[in-house]
Amino acid sequence: MESVSKIYFIDNPYPDGHTIENFSWSGRIDEYGFIWFDFHLKTEKYYANDNENNEEEDEDLSDWDSKIVWRNYHACTLSSNYWGEQRGIRINNLDEKLDFDAVVQNDLFSNDLPSEHQSDDDDLAFNIYLLGHDSCAGHQIRFSKKENHRYDIIWTGKIALTYAGDHEFSHDFKAEIVNAEFEGFHYPKTWSLEKATEMFKARLAGFEAYEFVDLNPKSNKREYKLDKLK
Repeated sequence: MESVSKIYFIDNPYPDGHTIENFSWSGRIDEYGFIWFDFHLKTEKYYANDNENNEEEDEDLSDWDSKIVWRNYHACTLSSNYWGEQRGIRINNLDEKLDFDAVVQNDLFSNDLPSEHQSDDDDLAFNIYLLGHDSCAGHQIRFSKKENHRYDIIWTGKIALTYAGDHEFSHDFKAEIVNAEFEGFHYPKTWSLEKATEMFKARLAGFEAYEFVDLNPKSNKREYKLDKLK
């Protein structure tokens, strides 16, 4: 794995991939007690390291193969929470406490690749802006633990260029994120700190290894997340 986080859109015109400028990995508990992982990434401009002149490109190239098309859309955002929807990958069952360390020892799967008989973007774990607002599914996320609560992450999945009217998940991506840190668990803003404490104690194994962290100490409004003790 490279020392810089990158995402590769397999067989697109940029085989060296695209540097990831922003990446975040967080968790949240919803009002029903389900716990989710959220992931968000944004790339640099597709053409950031491309000095070639592509004005005379073959007109028969597909959108995926055309540098001109990629340049028109500038950069990628792939996220479960950037556009406000509560998506992501659920990581717990209500009948047992969640063991964070056990979760990250195994691959995560979104299990949302549409079938022949069922296709609904509302069921997808992530949204993507790639060549317009496209679709992605079939995610697999693998963690490799490092020192100081850091992880390397391999994230793969399938892409359909739905903005251009293509609903087949015929393209692939692979993201390699280095030295990522889990940013803690959020909870519904309608909950008091006491209710959040009660819910996390009931749902999270090893609760004593966590602490509530003020998201904005300078604000008069208190808002917290639950994070691992460092």
